[in-house]
Amino acid sequence: MKFICLAFAGFIFQLSGISPLYAQSPADSLVYKESISELHRIYIDEIGDNAQIYHGSEYIRNGEKAIGFPYFEMDSMLTGTIYYQGNDYPDRQFFYNLVSGDIVIYNYAHNALITLSPLKADSFIIDNHIFLQLSAKNSNGLPSDGYYERLYGGEPGIYVSRTKNLVVGMGSVETKYIQYDNYFVKYKNVFYPVDGKNSLLDLFKDEQDALKKYIRTNRLNFKKNLESSLVLTTIYYSRLKY
Repeated sequence: MKFICLAFAGFIFQLSGISPLYAQSPADSLVYKESISELHRIYIDEIGDNAQIYHGSEYIRNGEKAIGFPYFEMDSMLTGTIYYQGNDYPDRQFFYNLVSGDIVIYNYAHNALITLSPLKADSFIIDNHIFLQLSAKNSNGLPSDGYYERLYGGEPGIYVSRTKNLVVGMGSVETKYIQYDNYFVKYKNVFYPVDGKNSLLDLFKDEQDALKKYIRTNRLNFKKNLESSLVLTTIYYSRLKY
């Protein structure tokens, strides 16, 4: 087994060092990338439990009865890709726990849940939603470290921090999970918090009249559909400026 693993590792390394001149066309480039991806999947299958992604800590689900669930979107695993220690692991089933901010997967034997280190998982895609690990120290304007969903990656870009809290009920009030979404516009490498139409228009003062017209024409409702309204208005501003 050790010899096979070393052989795969060496083969992948050799392919990764092939000159870019190998890709004579977009089609060739696509075939090359797919070949590397397939070899990587074979290599991960060969090393099995030794893959770094399976070296997490055990995860125990909260057994407290509550309305809702702690995970992103659903109380069941979703499919996506995890970028872990420089390697991508596509077509994975996992939870994104919004209470703890952790990625939760099954171990190799598929008989226990494990939590991945956020220091090693720098980004992931879950159910077509892109999350990036951002540092408050290295990102001007962010209040805390953590995963932020990238809703629009242009200039300006728009991001959201999604969290949940378990609120314990008292008396007749039931215990439940409550989600909080905090939005940020990344403009000229600074993250600005935005919570509605007024804060967004204040940020984009130079095109305020055009944006107001766009909002009226397209009947954007920031109170009922905050997220989509923020994204659409930001995209329109980006097109006006760039």
